[in-house]
Amino acid sequence: MIVPGRALAAEGRASFAALLAGGLSPVGLGGYHSTPARYAIPSYGVSYYWLDDVDETSWNLSLEFGNDAYRVGTFVAYESMDSLYRNLYSEVSYAKTWLHFALGMSYGLGIEWNPGEVLWTRHRFKWAGSFIWHQVYLAGMLSGFTDEGVSPAVGVHWISDEAVSAFAEFDFDYLYVGASFCWKFVELSSSYRFPDFAVALGISFSGSHYGASYARGFKHNSIGWNCVQVSRWLKK
Repeated sequence: MIVPGRALAAEGRASFAALLAGGLSPVGLGGYHSTPARYAIPSYGVSYYWLDDVDETSWNLSLEFGNDAYRVGTFVAYESMDSLYRNLYSEVSYAKTWLHFALGMSYGLGIEWNPGEVLWTRHRFKWAGSFIWHQVYLAGMLSGFTDEGVSPAVGVHWISDEAVSAFAEFDFDYLYVGASFCWKFVELSSSYRFPDFAVALGISFSGSHYGASYARGFKHNSIGWNCVQVSRWLKK
């Protein structure tokens, strides 16, 4: 239904990087902001995020498998900030998929600690669904930690068989819009946030069963983030 190259675009998998591919994309390796209601393209990937001029980084590992009827995905992230803070977050998600519908849910466990002090745990849930008609995907998601409120998000993605794809998402605080342009083995992506303007840009390369990408997000008078990612598809 969707070729693997369209699943490569670097989605924000670190908690501080959410812009580029849109968390409600119907395909792609899972991340901190991603919907569980996705279609399976069996694959795995490793990504590394870092902030400009600040010692805060995030290592991320994603895996998914499944077929036309279901998708199972896992995501693990290790985030560190100077010598002050550590966070190990793991998530497992499941989606039941049909030709025009997908329903999914995720459970995430966050273990946070300050080095040399006691650690604490947090529990997070996501519930999501999407409706597909031709090349248009309408999606919605509720997510949140059990010690916080629930956050909603809605969006629409258009993923064509040609060179151009686009999306718009709204989390009831910000509007995110973006587009990608694909030429054979290269894909360029950009996205924008309104209000409190921010932008993210990315470039992806794919060939055979492998892919690599670089992404950067930034806004005026704020700390920017960077990401490198490598992926492998288990089959086409």
